Amino acid sequence: MTFPSTIRPAVGQSLISKVSRLYNGTIADVLHELFQNGRRASATAIRVAVYNLPEGSALSIYDDGSGIDDPATMLTLGDSGWQADILDREDPAGMGVFSLAGQDVQVRSWSQSAERGWAVHIPADGWEGGLPLAIEPSGIVRGTEFQIRLPDAWATQLDAALRKAALFFPLPVHFAGAELPRADFLGEADRVEEWEGCRIGIYPDGTSDDPQMPRINFHGLTVPCRLPVVDEVGHLRKWRVRIDIVDAPALQLVLPARKEMVENDAFSRLRLAAETAIYRAIAAKTSHRLAHKDWLRAGELGVSLPEAASWLNGWEAATADNFGRTVGAPVHDGPMILMPDQEPDIEQPLARALRKDQPFGKRAVREESAFAGYDWYDALPRILACTFRFERDGAVHRYGSDIALPADLSSGPVDRLCAEVSVAPDANPSSMPEIYCLPVDMLACNNETWSLDDAVILFDVQADVQPGALAGLIYASLFCASDDHDCDSWETQSSDFEARARDLANRLLLGEDEALVARVREAIFDHVQWLIPEGRSLSLTASLRDLTLTFEQAA
Repeated sequence: MTFPSTIRPAVGQSLISKVSRLYNGTIADVLHELFQNGRRASATAIRVAVYNLPEGSALSIYDDGSGIDDPATMLTLGDSGWQADILDREDPAGMGVFSLAGQDVQVRSWSQSAERGWAVHIPADGWEGGLPLAIEPSGIVRGTEFQIRLPDAWATQLDAALRKAALFFPLPVHFAGAELPRADFLGEADRVEEWEGCRIGIYPDGTSDDPQMPRINFHGLTVPCRLPVVDEVGHLRKWRVRIDIVDAPALQLVLPARKEMVENDAFSRLRLAAETAIYRAIAAKTSHRLAHKDWLRAGELGVSLPEAASWLNGWEAATADNFGRTVGAPVHDGPMILMPDQEPDIEQPLARALRKDQPFGKRAVREESAFAGYDWYDALPRILACTFRFERDGAVHRYGSDIALPADLSSGPVDRLCAEVSVAPDANPSSMPEIYCLPVDMLACNNETWSLDDAVILFDVQADVQPGALAGLIYASLFCASDDHDCDSWETQSSDFEARARDLANRLLLGEDEALVARVREAIFDHVQWLIPEGRSLSLTASLRDLTLTFEQAA
């Protein structure tokens, strides 16, 4: 065998036998391809009709454009036959008509160079090159008509597919005696910019990302693609773009189905232009909440922005059952101090201490690391850490996010319980923090056990701690419902935990007898008291083995 000295790409003749597999055979593909051909042929409108013929229903798609000059080019795969200006602007591939492969089609068209109309019948089995197709004269005097034997599946989808194909198409589409609705693909855009034959629409919305959402309109054919998205902190706004292609030859669709964009240099430049357009739209607003990194990115793209608006959400102590942290009301005025996210059993008692004494003279606000780097944010004082210190039997103990209690430490009263809070004056790492000691009345320490039975509950012996308040702290600090399918509902788990927390608080503060009395009183209130008739009273005497109930007239 002799090897050639050079080779070049070519199209194998066998490809024509596989044309029926270039498209997926949907009515949507056919409409888009034939509509685009009509538009390229300078048509002023598209007319669609369904005819009831003796051999069955037929779908007619007619455009009043310049027609197909040479019938042979229509069925030459890869040879579009378009003039140079169309070839330069839109890069047609000469494949669109093959979206009809496998269908029974009658084509009528006007040839300008021959100054006559022509027609050809392509049977369902005539698309793969095995049959000669006769060209006959036709009385058509302008444009092109495709008359397709209408498959049953297409008939049921036709109305919806037509409306979708016509919605953003630049030419009017007529069907059943009426023009189908059309809309601007960039309708409701906050701002529209022109760029190299494209229109870029910018949208500030709060919707989630949908990779299947059409973002580019190619003369009525809409496709999804990855385009820039800029989020404002706190999900206030999510800035997106949509692109309406008007005359941009370098932007191309992947052939043959045209369902996605070609990732070329032009598309990369479009993404950059779209990102810049987003920042220009943000600059036109009175304020923004961009992360500092996005603010820097805007500057790199030549868009000057002020710093993000200098407000933060108020801090609210987290509860153990939170799926997402509680967000407080915005704090716009007055001095602020940043509070980092910590475990619920740290935040709950700290919140009680801050409400009682307000030791810093500033509103506690949620830390927002995305703003780090802005001058106003870096100048804020911030809480670095919180550790609880207490004494019992002459020994000093500490508890914090990274400090556990001794395994043998039991629940109960302690001496001089306080929170040691480290506060830095600003973001400068060389700034010396100040330590504040804040009185704390009670703690419900998870102590890495995740169990109420093993948690350590502490209260200052000198503080006025009431059972209800301690039970509330235990619940907020420790209760977290299980989503295991064998567990009870959230309501049942919550109610059971509350009852156990009340009983534990009563035993710690009131003693075993008072706690037992409280449990009995609660059981009677929940399950018995509502049974007592109006105007009567119930006397109960009970022991472990005896129970006496007596109804009397109420006093």
